[in-house]
Amino acid sequence: MKIRRVPAAAASRGEAVFCFVVNGRPPQLGAPLAAVVAAAEASGDLQGKFREVTVFRQPAKAACKRFVVVGLGDADAVDTEKLRRAAAVAQASAAELGVPTFSLLVTAAALGKVAAADAGQAIAEGLGLGAYKYAPPRRPTGKPAKVVAASCQLAVVGLGKRDEVAFGRGVAAGEIAAAATVFARDLENQPSNLCTPTALARAAKRLAGGPLRVKVLDRRQMAKLSMGALLGVARGSSEPPQLIVLEYRVPGAKGNVCVVGKGLTFDTGGISIKPAGKMDEMRYDMCGAGAVLGLFHALRHGGLQGHKPRCNLIGLIAATENTIGPSAQKPGDVVTAMDGHTIEVLNTDAEGRLVLADAICYGKKFFQPKQIVDLATLTGAVVTALGHEVAGIMGNDQKVIDAVIAAGKAADEPLWQLPLWDCHKEQMKSAFADLANINGPQHGNGSTAGGAFLSFFVGDTPWAHLDIAGTAYGSRSRDYYKGGAVGTAVRTLLHWARAL
Repeated sequence: MKIRRVPAAAASRGEAVFCFVVNGRPPQLGAPLAAVVAAAEASGDLQGKFREVTVFRQPAKAACKRFVVVGLGDADAVDTEKLRRAAAVAQASAAELGVPTFSLLVTAAALGKVAAADAGQAIAEGLGLGAYKYAPPRRPTGKPAKVVAASCQLAVVGLGKRDEVAFGRGVAAGEIAAAATVFARDLENQPSNLCTPTALARAAKRLAGGPLRVKVLDRRQMAKLSMGALLGVARGSSEPPQLIVLEYRVPGAKGNVCVVGKGLTFDTGGISIKPAGKMDEMRYDMCGAGAVLGLFHALRHGGLQGHKPRCNLIGLIAATENTIGPSAQKPGDVVTAMDGHTIEVLNTDAEGRLVLADAICYGKKFFQPKQIVDLATLTGAVVTALGHEVAGIMGNDQKVIDAVIAAGKAADEPLWQLPLWDCHKEQMKSAFADLANINGPQHGNGSTAGGAFLSFFVGDTPWAHLDIAGTAYGSRSRDYYKGGAVGTAVRTLLHWARAL
């Protein structure tokens, strides 16, 4: 979706002109559309119910062929999520009309109490994310592609100069955030025979340039670093594992922060095999990696938008498959992580924490980060606890946790803090090694157990762990998301990075 900022007069002409309507009040769109708005109001069909779309066809000589209103509901209830969804509804309606380009006029009244910059970003995100459609591999048919709304002429009406500048800045930020989320969604939706660890590494390398450097460690290099936890998971697969390292250097930065993503491009569960039903969804077990790559896609394309973090941003992705083969690790095996911790593998389906452990160790050794944030589709237990609409977060530093929660709130990607206490860490001790990769069935608290395991590798470094197993896919339709991978946490990480 391409968005062009144009004057209101230019946006008042064309195949389809959209505007947002608040609670049935006629929008003030200026002289070019005054008669069109008056006629729409006189019809009695100019409503403002949230997501309600009404199309008013115009006479042949009119400046626009169709005048389309999208309801926002009560002005006092307008927020960034409603603006994002309304923009996605407008995009979908334009696609149904079959117009290649449409206009969207946004009035000051339509913003409600939302700051202009935040409104601009939400609207641009809604347009970009709403236009997303995964293109699966299909046999060519030779039929012409259906015309869809590929671009939007966006204009504002009635904003002061300062707010108009802020709105435009928000639109630019929203375009970058949407493109980064689409980039992540495309990777996450691919089948695992196409999105292999090697393919993830290639995608990361294509982002390199400017202040962003990318390198990839192979199996031999990981073995030299004694990354036995990650390599243990990779043993059952013929696909080579990859440790992807992305470094975004900020001029004048003092220190580093690490963002770590779980990159299981497919997870059978290993010998502790998963049930066959819905196992195909384990393509989404790399959505933590997708979020990290999405963040760095945004950074590469100017996503900081004038913000200057005090730290360099380091992305670490542990990418592998967890499959079954002659060399696959077995329940009861003991592996040694990069920092020397020995781990009894009681369940080969608790593999994400193993690959994250070595990635965290690598980050600590080579970057001495001031803080670490990791993201993983780690546990089914978090889905049981929080469902598909809220991700779990825990960690060892409340300031870091609060900062990520605030970023999630700004992105409308809510997070709920779960406890992480010493008793949970005690559950991870093993009689046959330093640690076990799961706690006992008598304990429960599966999500917290995953975080407790990782805490041993983080040590005293300020840290937050996001369990995105529920929010990565399977959420309810929200207009700008209709199924498949959500691209979750890309926008949250971008808000967080800007505030560092």
